[in-house]
Amino acid sequence: MSEHNKKDKDSYARDTLAFTVPPEERRRPQNPYPQNRYPQEQYNQNYYPNGQYPQNGYPYEQYPQEQYYQGQQYPQGQRPPQGQSRPQGQRPPQGQQRPQGQRPPQGQQRQQGQRPPQGQQRPQQGQQRPQGQRPQQGQSRPPQKKQSPQRKSNPQPKRTQPAKQKPVKQKKRRRMGCVTKIIISLLSLLVLLFIIYSVIAWSLIGKVNVVDTGERLTPSHTLYSSSSVRNILLIGSDSRGEDRGRSDSMILLSINSRTNKISLVSLMRDSYVQIPGYGSDKLNAAYSYGGPELLMDTIEENFYIDIDDYFMVNFISFANIVDAVGGVEIEVSDEEADAINVLLDSKEGNTLFGTPDESDYLSGGGTYKLNGKQALCYSRLRYVGNADFERTERQRKVLTEIIKSAGTTNPFKLGQSAKDVLPSMETNMSKFSMYLLSLRLPSLLIGYDIEQVRIPAEDTYWGSTIDGQSVLEIDFDANLEIIENELY
Repeated sequence: MSEHNKKDKDSYARDTLAFTVPPEERRRPQNPYPQNRYPQEQYNQNYYPNGQYPQNGYPYEQYPQEQYYQGQQYPQGQRPPQGQSRPQGQRPPQGQQRPQGQRPPQGQQRQQGQRPPQGQQRPQQGQQRPQGQRPQQGQSRPPQKKQSPQRKSNPQPKRTQPAKQKPVKQKKRRRMGCVTKIIISLLSLLVLLFIIYSVIAWSLIGKVNVVDTGERLTPSHTLYSSSSVRNILLIGSDSRGEDRGRSDSMILLSINSRTNKISLVSLMRDSYVQIPGYGSDKLNAAYSYGGPELLMDTIEENFYIDIDDYFMVNFISFANIVDAVGGVEIEVSDEEADAINVLLDSKEGNTLFGTPDESDYLSGGGTYKLNGKQALCYSRLRYVGNADFERTERQRKVLTEIIKSAGTTNPFKLGQSAKDVLPSMETNMSKFSMYLLSLRLPSLLIGYDIEQVRIPAEDTYWGSTIDGQSVLEIDFDANLEIIENELY
């Protein structure tokens, strides 16, 4: 065998060995391209349009037998010169399009959106294009670049861009959730404050001297009454020691929730009235005869005012209440200032309060913030001005200032001072009724107007002397009309 034939035989053997069918595991996986990469119905069952490629996998017009690129032809079975590789995947000249259905060279992507000729279908899922088919006899195998086993065994699928996610809008429920949390926090705080207030209120109410209501009499006529009106009688007693004495002052505290008004009604102690079971006498005598119960029965019988509860304080209690609210601001005249200083130095004043300090004396007329001792002396002045008429007016002034000062006083300080004041007070009101009244106290101090009334009113009375004592005879019809209009 000649040397030339031997080389051709060896070349043909090597080419044959290189064109082996790859093992099953090295074949291209089924459907290697994602569905969104190429349009539907682009390729037929043979993966390329009919008539484009013959059985050997290449078009007739693309690679003729014994025809190669770069203008060189080689005899059948002859290898190109050493160092020269066969061209593969060469792109067509610029401006020239690839034939329809022709597979692009390795590493080059197909044109997206290109549809196959009419009548051709896309290959079914799971069907593969023939790969590694040997050329027919008489046909030369076009040059093929060897691929590394690693690339064939591990084909890299083309990456697909992840679908864009729509931004999730923040639901209003979260916003409402924050508002709900704030509302719940505020309600929890209010509940906590209510519990603290209730504990303090009950502890202070427990210090009040609560007594049972004594025997009451049924009035002989119908009383003024309304569900929106609550009447509490405030009694200032001048008792000394175990002697009950007479009521020094009688002020009706009337609360009208319909008109949002608090009426302070001074009942003149020299009013000549009918005392049930005792006949005609001064109003303050009823207290000395039968205590608070008979005094309330006398007021109902003569003035038609429905009264169920009372609070009674003595002189010491009154002074302590004024000190508890931090004093009361009162304008006094020169004559009143001198009378206060005299009463402080009197035997009665020394008995009640001891020797006064230099700061207790007033230097003259003017506006002062009176302490408990000074306010008590001011309220008891009887011989300055128009006798008992101005005296009751002073008492109403002091009581009005006490209510106003209580609304602006530090509640902790007020509660601390109340511990010393409440034990000296007496009432027939139940503890639960006092607790309910305390719940209304903030609105009473802030939202209610205070009005002062005196009974008998001006021009509805006249002075008289009966049984050797000075009394005030009253026009009851005129005063009853005033009471109905002012209180109800």
